[in-house]
Amino acid sequence: MSDAAGIEAQKAAGEVAQAGQLRGAEWLLGIAASLLMLLIIGLTFVEVFTRYVFARPIKGASEIIQVAMALMIFTGLPLITARRGHVTVSLIESALRGTSKRIVDVLVDLCSLVAVSLIAWRLFIHAQSLLDSKEATVVLQLPTAPMVFAMSALAAVTAVVQLVMLTKHFKR
Repeated sequence: MSDAAGIEAQKAAGEVAQAGQLRGAEWLLGIAASLLMLLIIGLTFVEVFTRYVFARPIKGASEIIQVAMALMIFTGLPLITARRGHVTVSLIESALRGTSKRIVDVLVDLCSLVAVSLIAWRLFIHAQSLLDSKEATVVLQLPTAPMVFAMSALAAVTAVVQLVMLTKHFKR
């Protein structure tokens, strides 16, 4: 992303946040992602320490870390989307100006909305099948459906955020 495009994207993201549409949710998601990261770091440290010092690893630590990592990624997704912080490759962006740039921006946001909506929908379908089959993790026997339902809900929140970002193109 060029510097000018990055500044414009940050400005648009700031407008959404200033409008109050995401402020409370951003704070809540940020706290949740931070707590999940703290869990991952803390559990990894304690697990490695107990394995090497006492030769006793924590049972199921890797499962807890895997679940926390998946939830942290999906918790951060709406935050990154609202801030337009996704990694981008700008091969032609510097050559675009005015209307052609706005058209490309709208198409990119529309494709992102479709993609994240499909992810939310398919995760929901998958979570329902996990619930029906009562699938659980191997070691701790944690049910997997609630995690996948949460991932689906967070992907749906991301879709709403993406929709808000898309509508901003038409209000200028």
